[in-house]
Amino acid sequence: MMDLKNMTIEELEELIAEAGKVLAEKKRSTSKEFEFEFSATSDPRKGKPYVARLYWQDGKLQRDFYDLNRQWGKKEITVSGTYKAKAGDIIERRWGGRWKNDYRAWYLVTEDGEQIEVADIDKSRDKARVTEYLQGKITAEKLINK
Repeated sequence: MMDLKNMTIEELEELIAEAGKVLAEKKRSTSKEFEFEFSATSDPRKGKPYVARLYWQDGKLQRDFYDLNRQWGKKEITVSGTYKAKAGDIIERRWGGRWKNDYRAWYLVTEDGEQIEVADIDKSRDKARVTEYLQGKITAEKLINK
């Protein structure tokens, strides 16, 4: 066991951050996995539809994009397929956009396999709460019960 009392503040902070990462990955590895369907058609000039799992790493929000089928048409693209997510995951789904607006939302995968919307991309307060959840500062229950 490490001698925590003799560690510097920086060493302790680094240890806490590393322990948080390990704990989050262990929790995720034991969670139930669910399969979801996605299909969206959009003008690719205004942004392509996608699905991504959000996670916190190295002090910032990261995205892990799912590999979904893309079918191109004249001035449109349809992205569709199935993706797997585990209970507790935050999923970002983008289904379209306009020249000035982006149609995206963030969802929490529940223990029952439902996806509950926890943040609209335009609401900074909701996005900040999701970021706190991904950092391990608040629980899923607190995230849902704003």
